[in-house]
Amino acid sequence: MTRKTKSVLQAACIAAATLASTALIITLATPVAVHAKGNEGKGGGNGGGNGKGADRDRGGDRGSRSDRGNGARSERPAKPVREVRPAKPSAPGQAGKSSTVTEAAPLHPSEKGKWNAANANQAALDAHIRNQNFNGTIGALAQYQLAARAAAGEELTEAELAALDGFIPDPDPVQIDTELAALLNEGATEGDPIYSVESGVVSCVANCDGIDLEAVQAIADAEAARLAEDSQQAALDEFLTASEARIVEESNKSLSPERAEDLLDELAGALGVSRAGADAEDDVTSAAATE
Repeated sequence: MTRKTKSVLQAACIAAATLASTALIITLATPVAVHAKGNEGKGGGNGGGNGKGADRDRGGDRGSRSDRGNGARSERPAKPVREVRPAKPSAPGQAGKSSTVTEAAPLHPSEKGKWNAANANQAALDAHIRNQNFNGTIGALAQYQLAARAAAGEELTEAELAALDGFIPDPDPVQIDTELAALLNEGATEGDPIYSVESGVVSCVANCDGIDLEAVQAIADAEAARLAEDSQQAALDEFLTASEARIVEESNKSLSPERAEDLLDELAGALGVSRAGADAEDDVTSAAATE
């Protein structure tokens, strides 16, 4: 065998071995490729199967938050029903009596008549007060409102105070001096100091040795302030009483005393005031009963 022939054979053997190795590798790799391709096919079907599934999971989370923010709110629990308290048992012998207090029925507009004007604009009432014009229906209502506010001790505007001066007289200074002197000399016996008061100023007119006139003046000043306040409140109460009487007297509808009271109550409510003035007549009655 020549050298050339030997080389050819060696080359053929190497080529055959190479082909065999290649065939073996292909044979072994084919199932793996097929398996991979199968998985790739499933991946295309499922997700990006798995990828889309993951996206859906995250999307679901976003969806739930979106629902909470866009109106799909969880329902609030129902408010507990307040327990109705059982009625108190009636006293013995009163089982058949009802404990319900019957309230007066509201007045029909036909009963109010001209006083349906109580629904007038507040600006109209203010104008009558500002101009101190208390004539006519609106003027009477403005007077009633002013009287009720003043008697209740509400803070008044300058216009209201100016209008009030036309209805409320100033306290009588002479009367106040007389009452102060009577207070300071009350219970005095022979030898005790005797005081007089003029325009609110205290002076001693008898048995004045050792007296503290400043202390006596302080007592008189405090009492004068109280008397002035009481006199003012009494005048305001009288003004309210007169204003209420005017409403009843000028009504163009005939009402019973009870319905007249209902009318005054309803007008007070419509005017935003209360009938809370002190009752001077009751005070006088109580004082008389005490004596």
